[in-house]
Amino acid sequence: MHSAVAQDSFERALAEAVTRHDGSSPVTAMIHEHFGFGPGEIRRGKRLRPRLVLCVAEEEGATADAAIHAACAIEILHNYSLVHDDIEDGDRLRHGRPTVWATHGIAHGINTGDAMCAISYLALLDSVTHHSVDRTLAMTRTLHQANLAMCAGQARDISFEGTRIVTMEDYLAMIGGKTAALFGAACELGALCAGAPAERARAYAELGRTYGLAFQIEDDVLGTWGDSATTGKPSGADIAKRKWSFPIVWAMNEPASPAREAIVANYGRAQTLDDAAVRDTVAALDALGTREVALAAAQQYLITADAVARTAGIDCSGRVRAFLADGMRRVA
Repeated sequence: MHSAVAQDSFERALAEAVTRHDGSSPVTAMIHEHFGFGPGEIRRGKRLRPRLVLCVAEEEGATADAAIHAACAIEILHNYSLVHDDIEDGDRLRHGRPTVWATHGIAHGINTGDAMCAISYLALLDSVTHHSVDRTLAMTRTLHQANLAMCAGQARDISFEGTRIVTMEDYLAMIGGKTAALFGAACELGALCAGAPAERARAYAELGRTYGLAFQIEDDVLGTWGDSATTGKPSGADIAKRKWSFPIVWAMNEPASPAREAIVANYGRAQTLDDAAVRDTVAALDALGTREVALAAAQQYLITADAVARTAGIDCSGRVRAFLADGMRRVA
């Protein structure tokens, strides 16, 4: 999706995939509200995951039409996870707008997310108009496996709440499911849409998972040091809720020091951190040089992604790598 025309084509397909299930139930209005499909409202996100599907499909010789249903499916599934994440994390705002549950209550939020999950699989099944039943089944399995991994990653994240220490191994396992699994599925779906054999599609999945790790670490940097205009959340929101991000996990596993102990003390509290405690925690992270360590770790995963591509003989033109590198240029 490298042109305005391609972007508009995807947006039309996404709107069709979502709105064709219109009904009189309140859930319809809530889904439209989340996506910004209301009258006079045009709201588009970065669409990284569907763009990745289309990018891989094009790299492997397919047209955008062959991958458009898979691209819609993964974007809808991603948004279902956001609706549920907002409930689980207690987030009342997303990109400056009230979240579904904050406006309509937790029960409606859960139901809306569930409905969006169903719609995502219905969108993917439309792939049968371009692909064989067997290949459509393989794509459906890929998306279900990613969904399961995403839920497992979220469960790990929730279980970290109240934990005194999280190892880097545990953190990587968490983001490997919560974030990287869907990036891996995006790449695998794109390859499958292009008719790639299973082994080649799995190599693209590994490429996507590696990028997903880099993306999440960089997103953690934004969540700590980015401004609200970039992140769509109040500044320091993740620290205030004592979330276990890469900077926090790395710092807490460092040798004892005044800066580390300040973080330990703040994260040992049993309540949301106030603004002063957030500033104190960020200052301690700065003293430890944590931001630079996190950015270096993200860059290393991009280097690993290059090695994955070379070893498997995929992304020969560098098209996917260029897309991934561009997606990393988001640090405020």
